[in-house]
Amino acid sequence: MNGERLTHRHDDNKEINMARKSIAAGCILFGAILLYIGYGKTQSVMGGLSKTFSGGYSTETMAYLIGGGVFLITGLVMVWGKKKR
Repeated sequence: MNGERLTHRHDDNKEINMARKSIAAGCILFGAILLYIGYGKTQSVMGGLSKTFSGGYSTETMAYLIGGGVFLITGLVMVWGKKKR
């Protein structure tokens, strides 16, 4: 009976690790997309005008860049961060 518990627990850990990697991959992909959109907005004519007149990018552009960075870093930490045992 004890061996069955260990096998079952090992299978659960595999499933948890697979789910964690899937979520991490989604975070990395979503973060990269947000950063790409944000970068595109910084290079646009309106982004340039906004920076020229206000000294910074629009709130929307900053939200894309910051949100993308947060998702990307979260995904990377989930993949390469310290594993809980």
